[in-house]
Amino acid sequence: MVKPQIAIRMPPSLLQELNNYVELTGTSKTDVVVSAIAQYIGCADNVPLNQRVGELERKMSELELLIKKSDIN
Repeated sequence: MVKPQIAIRMPPSLLQELNNYVELTGTSKTDVVVSAIAQYIGCADNVPLNQRVGELERKMSELELLIKKSDIN
């Protein structure tokens, strides 16, 4: 099944943030945008499991960094 395609306009600064994020995480812009929209409108169950797991892994990495930083201080 072919998925419908949409076009959006966004501020250049937000596009740069999106580009930085996908480069850092290795995910696609489509996956990030679909996930963000699904969460925003309250239907995150429609986000594929691999994307949800990837997001959890990212959050865990952030928490681990925070813990390491607090141990240093």
